[in-house]
Amino acid sequence: MRSRLKLLLLTAALLLPAFAVAGSLSTSAQDEVEPLKVGVLMPFTGDLSDFGPGLFAAAELAANQINEAGGVNGQPIEVVQGDDGTAPQQAVEEARRLVEIEGVSAIIGPAGTPMTIQVAESVTGPTGILHITPSSTSPALSTVVDNDFLFRTTISDAAQGAVLADLAIESGFQSACVMFINQAYGQGLADAFASGFTDQGGTVTAMVPHEGLQGTYATELEQCTEGSPDVLVSAAYPESAGIYLREALEAGSVENYLFSDGTRSPDMFAELGWEALVGMGGTSAGNTETESGAEFDIAFEEHFGSSPSLPYLRESYDAMYLIALAAEVSGSVDPTAMRDVLRDISNAPGEVVSPGVDGWQAALEVIEAGEELDYEGATGSLGLDENGDVLQGTIVIWRIEGTDLIIENAISVDLSTMATPEAGTPESA
Repeated sequence: MRSRLKLLLLTAALLLPAFAVAGSLSTSAQDEVEPLKVGVLMPFTGDLSDFGPGLFAAAELAANQINEAGGVNGQPIEVVQGDDGTAPQQAVEEARRLVEIEGVSAIIGPAGTPMTIQVAESVTGPTGILHITPSSTSPALSTVVDNDFLFRTTISDAAQGAVLADLAIESGFQSACVMFINQAYGQGLADAFASGFTDQGGTVTAMVPHEGLQGTYATELEQCTEGSPDVLVSAAYPESAGIYLREALEAGSVENYLFSDGTRSPDMFAELGWEALVGMGGTSAGNTETESGAEFDIAFEEHFGSSPSLPYLRESYDAMYLIALAAEVSGSVDPTAMRDVLRDISNAPGEVVSPGVDGWQAALEVIEAGEELDYEGATGSLGLDENGDVLQGTIVIWRIEGTDLIIENAISVDLSTMATPEAGTPESA
């Protein structure tokens, strides 16, 4: 019995150093910060596929610049691509892949509201993954049950709808019909427009919801244009709107059109024929011109060989910078730790820092010095409120001239007061 006890004690004594070494290695491994992995979930297929590649490219540009300047916590950002297919179920499946298989700490996207809501409620909220959409504009996002993990870098359509209504009145239109895609984005924007338009004496003759990617919209179009309204307002996505706009142009159903951000698509207008729509215009979230915004435009064209003409590219770019700063400030890629500092780095007070290679290096110096920082991006100041919303932003008014979309004005809006917009210096087209 004693021999056996001595043997056990001797074995334990021999194993203790091994356990000590293993424990030391384990502690060392835990202390090492993992690389920041960010999923960029955008529509490369489906109704919003005109926008997906550009939004991904803008986020990728930010990651490339940060990596060039030293990375996050000394390691390069890893960008993982996902395709939401402009479909809620596919968006959820891709988000789960990004989280469960790829191991991302944060997701940028999706582009459209229904996909963003489903991802927030089914994946990022329940699993605690930092989530920033650059382009989902529906007011419904403010009340999504997301466990405080969903944010956005664009302003709500409560602002865009009001400015679109102002544009209709200023254009001399007394009556309007609205065709909108039958989900949260289309409904929210259509309602905001209708409210603003009727408050100023306009008449909404019809509000017609439609599904995505139908073969024809003849029935919906007939319902919308009955009574010959002065203007047809399109609150939809390019693939769907392209079909019914072609049908309307061919039938001569209505003389005038106003477009939303979802239909601000050069590809769609090229397919319809620019000449048929010269002088028509619309609204979208946008940016007043800043030095950082101008530098983004130059860098985007240098990297990808085309000008950043689509909406929400700067918002996608800024989303990547916010995520990277959150990881750097927290010293962690833990999504909760990153979430907990996100509002601090996007709001005053603090040393103002900007994007770009030089901007990232300057931000690292501020963080190393233990000082607070305030990120002002390519879109301008980004102050995130308790709902994860940007309450101050810009809505741009644009028109078709020749084969270009020309920005005519930039309207500053404060959603906390819904103040009357003031004209600002417009962004470059």
